[in-house]
Amino acid sequence: MPTLYVTCPAYAMRGPLDRQNHLDQIAWLAREMDWTLVPSPLMERYLGPGAWLPTAERTADLHKALRHEAIWASRGGYGSIELVETVLKSRQRQGPVLIGYSDITALHAAFAVRGWGRRIYGAVPGAGKRGGRAGTSLIAGLRNRGIRCAATESAGARVLRGGNARGRLFPACLSVLASVVGTPAMPDLRGCVLAIEDIKVQPFLMATYLNQLHLSGALRGVRALLGGTFTHNDDADYLGPTPDEILTQWGERLRVPTIARLPFGHMDDSLSLPSDRPVRVQAASDAKWTVTINPAQ
Repeated sequence: MPTLYVTCPAYAMRGPLDRQNHLDQIAWLAREMDWTLVPSPLMERYLGPGAWLPTAERTADLHKALRHEAIWASRGGYGSIELVETVLKSRQRQGPVLIGYSDITALHAAFAVRGWGRRIYGAVPGAGKRGGRAGTSLIAGLRNRGIRCAATESAGARVLRGGNARGRLFPACLSVLASVVGTPAMPDLRGCVLAIEDIKVQPFLMATYLNQLHLSGALRGVRALLGGTFTHNDDADYLGPTPDEILTQWGERLRVPTIARLPFGHMDDSLSLPSDRPVRVQAASDAKWTVTINPAQ
């Protein structure tokens, strides 16, 4: 039976209860996909909030993880950037399915450079929420089915620049994607629909990261720009641009269709987005837009 390896390449588990909660959270997915659940030994290496295990331990664990059919990176935070060389230097021709988001963007990027397998950018909901947006899109992505998001069910989204586009979907945490610029782990984004989100990032940092990607040439050939959640706390006297205004500037600069406030990223019941799948963006107005992710070919 195929195996699903559950590990923590970024932040560590905080204690036995945290570990058990994560294993309970993923159990339904293993049953649904007919995978045998294999917890990493690192799941029992407990640290406090915001801490990550030594690089050597996580590197050795990733070597083990790559031998399984699927990997769930159970927590983001920081640490994945230290593991990209392991992926890039691996002698494996095919990689496992990778499920994870946020800091796991660094591994998604390295997997993309290797041309490895199915990659799902998103969180795994608990069994009680498996029937929601997060669970249904996760299963659709893993089973190579189509996914559609439209104004009729996501009324909060905003069309910042109209137009139509087709390309390969590349979802990412913006700051982490910018961190791999200039490294061998930076994927080629030409022909991509770039879907970005982030957490605790001020608008000026959004602009900084997008400029970094642009000046490196990484945004050349991007077909459309999709924005998810961008959470931050404004100072009381803040008068600068909003995340929507930053995305509008970059949509105009790149001359591509741009939609903001899509339901993916660091939020409850977030869409899971399958990487490298063909996607069509149709953006006419706030009340008339669709993002259609096609079934895998």
